[in-house]
Amino acid sequence: MDEQTAFDELSELSTAIISDAMFRMGHKDRTMRARIKPVDDSMRMAGPACTAQAYPGATYASSLAVEAARPGDVIVIDAQTFLEAVMWGEIYSLMAIERGIAGTVVDGAVRDIDDVRRLGYPLFSAGVHPGAGTSDKLGKVNIPIQCGGIVVRPGDLVFGDLLGVAIVPPEELLQVHEWCGKVLAKEEQMKADIRARIQAGRQA
Repeated sequence: MDEQTAFDELSELSTAIISDAMFRMGHKDRTMRARIKPVDDSMRMAGPACTAQAYPGATYASSLAVEAARPGDVIVIDAQTFLEAVMWGEIYSLMAIERGIAGTVVDGAVRDIDDVRRLGYPLFSAGVHPGAGTSDKLGKVNIPIQCGGIVVRPGDLVFGDLLGVAIVPPEELLQVHEWCGKVLAKEEQMKADIRARIQAGRQA
């Protein structure tokens, strides 16, 4: 199987399956902490990471990331879990849509979530706050960062849905895809066995 097909198929799976597959591979540090969630449960995203390291509340890093990201990328921002000033909102979402960016993850606060929901732009964050970001011109892009409690490198593959966010190193994409198939097959067999026992109990 080629990598594009594997990526496309993983994009349709639950992050729970991807997380389970990586756990079976021995990785316990590829799923972001529970604080990282979409601002709307319907949101899904997948793409290579364009990373940004931010001073708490300094939206300068968000601007740098929007400029650096390529179409199809997911912007991943280490905002140091700071929740008292926002890193992202409606305007950044519009800018990202214009550039063909696939979504944004912020380990910090966001706002304008009603507007972002109407736009349908996939936005994941640690929290929501109305306060504006700072004007500090501090930030770096496309370096290894910490986001949601795990390390994210530029180019790592980001998968997000209503459950949260999982990170797959691109060099392990095909192996993760293979393990996802194994996890799905085992779960389907377990569910079939349980249904059979339920049916047998009803007929007894």
